[in-house]
Amino acid sequence: MSTSAESLVSTPRRRSYGWVMVAVAALAMVATLPGRTHGLGMITERLLTDPAFSLNRVEYSEFNLWATLLGGLFCLPCGWFIDRFGLKNVLAVVVALLGAVVLWMTHLTGNTQLFVAILLTRGFGQSALSVLSITMVGKWFQHGVTLPMAVYSLILSLGFAAAAQ
Repeated sequence: MSTSAESLVSTPRRRSYGWVMVAVAALAMVATLPGRTHGLGMITERLLTDPAFSLNRVEYSEFNLWATLLGGLFCLPCGWFIDRFGLKNVLAVVVALLGAVVLWMTHLTGNTQLFVAILLTRGFGQSALSVLSITMVGKWFQHGVTLPMAVYSLILSLGFAAAAQ
């Protein structure tokens, strides 16, 4: 880290902004819900009975398997993007893309589109957004990360509980 960056870490303003980033990071992790198994499980029954798709439970589980495995690959370029474009910029793009995919899911007309949509929700939601969320806390609190991570965990637990209602 450069000398000027080290001096920023110790400023009170940066430390207080770090706590804002803990809250943003926790909310970002809550926003991964559409790409998680629990989030997709909330719509499974409706998808299986929707006439736009001809899926049985086994086919849907295969979609989920491959979407999860391939979606995990979205984690790999995440660090590279963060290093080159900055955490907040990458976060904004990933959240926007996840939101666009979720909106697109309301207009799907076939099994291929459904698979691509599940893949993208897994990739942007479960994978890339999770990496971003955890990285945010580590980048802002490079020393003494125990308390910020505990607060992060508490906020995201409450957020997931509220989202599951």
